[in-house]
Amino acid sequence: MPATERPASDIPFERLFPDLDDHGRERLVAAAQALDLRRSLDDPARWFWNEPDPLSPEPEPEPSPHILGTALLLYEADGDWLELGLDVWQLDGPFVSVTATVEVACWCDTDHNMHAVQRAEWPASTAQAFLEAFHTAALSVIRRIEGPRDPRDLRARAGLPNPPEPPPEDDPSGPPPDPSSGPAV
Repeated sequence: MPATERPASDIPFERLFPDLDDHGRERLVAAAQALDLRRSLDDPARWFWNEPDPLSPEPEPEPSPHILGTALLLYEADGDWLELGLDVWQLDGPFVSVTATVEVACWCDTDHNMHAVQRAEWPASTAQAFLEAFHTAALSVIRRIEGPRDPRDLRARAGLPNPPEPPPEDDPSGPPPDPSSGPAV
């Protein structure tokens, strides 16, 4: 079941969420496209989803817990980054969970790739609850786009290590003169 990467207009909501009616799917598409419209020019619209391969003769041994997601890049420089995420996760039975996250690059001794420094979750057990959760999460991400974009500050608030400071550049002119030693001769 390979993940797929495409814009919101290509998400097969009818296959991912077959319990939704046409109106429900239209609401999901509108919310997903609202996120895509707020991306920066250097952050192409990419949604990731998992669905069964119709050509595969055998079903997956266990369903993938990640159903759908996207990330909006807010900052990237010198190996550091900050992004917002929206994801839909399969829980036990008919339950799903929609999450909105603020993620920063990891600078721990063990590279975890990223840390979610802020996270909100909306569990849902019905199609209507899922629609409301997805819409609420999308609005949460849209509102957060205007928030702070300094990953160092967000990591510090979360108690995570920041990248090491770059070494000071050598000054070819030497150290500044000591004003207490009098005029230079």
